[in-house]
Amino acid sequence: MNYRRYISLFTTLLIITCLGFPQTPEKLPVKRIGMVLDGYYELNEQYLSFWLNEILELTRADFDVQFPEDKRIVADWTAKGVEAGMNRLLADPEVDLIIAMGVIASHDVATRGSLPKPVIAPWILDAGLMGFPYKDGTSGVKNLNYVNMPERTIREVQAFLEVIEFRKAAYLFDTSYLKAIPEIRTRGTNLVKKIGIDLQVIGVGKSIDFALAQLSPEIEVVILGPLFQIPRTDSARLIDELIKRKLPSFASFDVNDVDRGIMASVIADVSQQVARRVALNIQRILLGEEPGSIPVDISIGEQLKINMATARAIGVYPAWRVLIKAELLNEELTDLERKLSLNSAVQEAIEMNLELAARERFVSAGAQDVRQARSQLLPQIDLLGTGIVIDKDRAEASFGSQAQRTLSGSVSATQVIYSEPVWANLSIQKSLQKSREWDFEQLRLDITLAASSAYLNVLRAKTFEKIQRDNLKRIRTNLEIARVRETTGMAGPAEVYRWESALATNQKASMEVSTQRMLAEIELNRLLHRPLDEPFITLEVGMGNLALYTSEEVLRLTGNIRSMDVFRKFMVEEGLNASPELEMLNAAIETQERILRSASYSSWLPTLALQGEVSHIFAKGGAGTSSGFGLSQSFPFPEMDNTSWNIGLSLFFPLFKGGEKLVVRTKAQKELDYLNFQKQAITERIEQRILSAIYLTGSSYVGIEQARDAADAANKSLEIVQNAYSQGAVSILSLLDAQTAAFNADQAAANAVYDFLLDLLEMERSTGRFEFFMDNEERQALLERMRAFYKKYGIYEERQ
Repeated sequence: MNYRRYISLFTTLLIITCLGFPQTPEKLPVKRIGMVLDGYYELNEQYLSFWLNEILELTRADFDVQFPEDKRIVADWTAKGVEAGMNRLLADPEVDLIIAMGVIASHDVATRGSLPKPVIAPWILDAGLMGFPYKDGTSGVKNLNYVNMPERTIREVQAFLEVIEFRKAAYLFDTSYLKAIPEIRTRGTNLVKKIGIDLQVIGVGKSIDFALAQLSPEIEVVILGPLFQIPRTDSARLIDELIKRKLPSFASFDVNDVDRGIMASVIADVSQQVARRVALNIQRILLGEEPGSIPVDISIGEQLKINMATARAIGVYPAWRVLIKAELLNEELTDLERKLSLNSAVQEAIEMNLELAARERFVSAGAQDVRQARSQLLPQIDLLGTGIVIDKDRAEASFGSQAQRTLSGSVSATQVIYSEPVWANLSIQKSLQKSREWDFEQLRLDITLAASSAYLNVLRAKTFEKIQRDNLKRIRTNLEIARVRETTGMAGPAEVYRWESALATNQKASMEVSTQRMLAEIELNRLLHRPLDEPFITLEVGMGNLALYTSEEVLRLTGNIRSMDVFRKFMVEEGLNASPELEMLNAAIETQERILRSASYSSWLPTLALQGEVSHIFAKGGAGTSSGFGLSQSFPFPEMDNTSWNIGLSLFFPLFKGGEKLVVRTKAQKELDYLNFQKQAITERIEQRILSAIYLTGSSYVGIEQARDAADAANKSLEIVQNAYSQGAVSILSLLDAQTAAFNADQAAANAVYDFLLDLLEMERSTGRFEFFMDNEERQALLERMRAFYKKYGIYEERQ
């Protein structure tokens, strides 16, 4: 017992001692790093800040690394100025290590031989090309370490040749570099000549005018090297001039030139990878490792990047195999005159769709059936003219009753006084025309739904394209991180291969998504009766395009279970009242009822008509023109004149037709029963469609916010995991999972919006009324009916 008490007391005293008497932390050794920059550049501070942070982050645990302002020398873009600055730092006893921050500075130290103190040269253009010291993957020179991208120049030119074939190229290079390192011109020219390229190296100073004047007509492409001295305005002017001259351009030093308008580049943004390598090498040197024995080669990923707007402007169209592997900027056309919004697409479909145009002609033709049926109730007047020639002996034998040649004419008229079949046909044709008109309205609604859905599907496909492109950027970023991890020993080559595999897989998926977008555009063009491959620009759709059912009032009136139940009842009532399908059936039932009545009436109602005719013989000649008896004076016979007429009343009643009347009545009744049952079935189907659409719309609307929250969380998680992966804190599997989750969440968030819009359109179609075709009065009338319906259930007042 006492033993345990002593132990407890000793432990307490030890804790108090440790807490009460803190130990002074060990002071880290101070290391001062100097820098030599080639010359003034407006982004120097931005780049230096990034580099210094990388170095401090990696060395802070072991050293107190400092970057004194007076040990940072900015030269004058000349070899002598850089050499003087380097000599000063090499002789400065307060400088422990030097970074040659520039192409001239890196070249200077790489050609000095053994150095009195450690120097790192990160901006070596191409060690093999420039003949720098290289031994077993290291510099082999005391105190010299540099960062080398092997065979960079030749690989870039070969990559450019895949984009476009050329034989004569101009290489724009900073004049200061050409003066300070004259062998750049000759060695570069001789190197590319081996692959059949004639290279003209042109120096560029503070103005581009001289360089542009040096571009001969034989130049096929222009390659941009480092151009630090020209201002940004001149840089933009240079790009515009190259586009104006239809000259393909390639960036070999700054990948961001492609964003500014240069056509293509194959280099990746290597600043992070090079900075991390330099920081690691500094740590190794400060820990005592000989700089000349540290590896100099670095594996830099090459990613073809093409500005498609520039390519189109100069008429360059790379092969599909090139586009599949490339990162494409400005892929979508933005300078088209044809622009489509959701509303304009629907209006154009209503005006131009071929199915609607054909159905409209069909309805117009049906209107003539009504006029034709009505014409049977109007007077029927016939005009007849006859010219007859008969043989002479027959004419003579007729004793004047039929002349050998006769020209006559007649006019007859018939007026139906009452005819049940004629009146029934008129009513039936009117009902059939109603059916045709409602059938046209149904097709108009279906085309509206099809066109609006096709438009949204185009937007969805474009959104998926963007998500896929963003995912490819993430994969490329992670690939670069994996390469950094490989060069620093944190990972093996398997991780690089894994990301390269993911890149190839997603490039294939990107092409598939693009194909789906093109198919959606073809479908929309078909509905609009446009050339199927005609391009167009789409405008984004917001809730404002379908504002009625997403208005604050409607959302308030559907805010709980009870009010939502009333909303569903209201929409069902509205939908049944406006349904063209039911109106078509009502017209068909009306038709069948008239057929049934006509069949019943025809059993006892006759057809009554008034008829009359007037005829006249205009001329006769030849034999038979007189009676031929010769007795007309002694025995005068009454003679007919050349005009005759008659008028009469006809009564027609089909007394017996073999049982046909009964068969017609029975058939009409059966068909009427069929239509009534069909109406009940379609009513149920429409009600089901409305309710299903409302449930789906409500569910998808709520899902939008949830999907966005999920996407935000997934992307935040990806950012955290990606940072941890770059620092070696998590494995590649964690990053793959996080990226897949973010990709799927982004797709789900996009789907949620378009699913809701499509569900809302389906709800409008199911109720037989689209907001596209409503004016403000119609919208207000619908809202008033909704309010009245809610008041009937005692809800509207409660929610005010």
